[in-house]
Amino acid sequence: MTEAPKAFQPRPRSVHDLLFAPGSRGVLIATSKDPDAKRTFIVTPPAGTYRDGPAGPVAIKIPVTVAASGAVSRETRMLIALGEADLGEVGRTVPRYLETLDSDGLPAVVTTVVRGVPMSVGYHRWLHTSRPRAVAEDFALAGGWLRHLQLATAGPRARITWAGDVSGEVRTRWSGHPKLEAAQVRLAAADRQLRRHRVAATVVHGDYWFGNLLVDDGRISGVVDWENGARSGSPLRDLVRFVLSYCLYLDRHTRPGREVHGHRGLRRTGFGAGIRYGLLEPGWLPDLVRLYLRTGLDRLGLPTVLWYGAALAGLGEIAATANDDQFAANHLELLASLPYWPLTDVADGVEVL
Repeated sequence: MTEAPKAFQPRPRSVHDLLFAPGSRGVLIATSKDPDAKRTFIVTPPAGTYRDGPAGPVAIKIPVTVAASGAVSRETRMLIALGEADLGEVGRTVPRYLETLDSDGLPAVVTTVVRGVPMSVGYHRWLHTSRPRAVAEDFALAGGWLRHLQLATAGPRARITWAGDVSGEVRTRWSGHPKLEAAQVRLAAADRQLRRHRVAATVVHGDYWFGNLLVDDGRISGVVDWENGARSGSPLRDLVRFVLSYCLYLDRHTRPGREVHGHRGLRRTGFGAGIRYGLLEPGWLPDLVRLYLRTGLDRLGLPTVLWYGAALAGLGEIAATANDDQFAANHLELLASLPYWPLTDVADGVEVL
């Protein structure tokens, strides 16, 4: 008996074709109010829609504004590049590009689905960030995935110009800002320190914060939102971004002026109190932050003493590139207020910058 040929559906040409095809089912999983706002749906299209794609659900990211369409286009190019690269075992955790559809004249990208729960869900559970073991596990997961990505994609070593590049971007964006020069002095100090060394260029995610890391069964099962990625760039960018974002929201569930539970000396006193605490103060979490950064630098073949200069450059990068002006300005002002060196290392007799 000959098996009947499998029927395939007409290939969708627009978002409407995919979302509203007979038998298609979808759910909105993410949206935002950012200047480059996008809506992300998980859709189960009719069987046979994608001959070479998954039999189950797909993800579709739809831009809401023209600015958002640029972000979607950047992510599309990055996902195509990643699909052509040998990422090793982390390749399974990266969404695979399927196609681009029309959304009222703007491009919407369709990808495979990577399963898992954002690390941010656990992060915001009651007292999660007050427990050393839970935080250490988050750091280990993020650092482990990043290490595998960097090993798989390492290219030739080159001088670290990241802080100097960031300094130029900050000056362009914040010309005339009263805190610009103070921030520039700190970036210049970081540049003098980092530029002495070379590191292998790697694939860079570009927004490696815990909200973009998906966790399943005690492992990183997916890493999403690659719109700020680079096929080849400084691996310090992702290393630093994770801990800065992790520290930033430590006081999110604490009333203004109150001490943050589990972190003696950390109070909710304004923007960036958690970052200042994580980089400069004593405590179990600052110890984890510094260990995470030093371990990451050591694995890259760099002196561990570079951790603070890298952190300053990371703050500058957010000030230069964040799409929300107030969020970016807050990072600029935080950078301008920090000392040129970490007080803990100075106490140990180590001149860092």
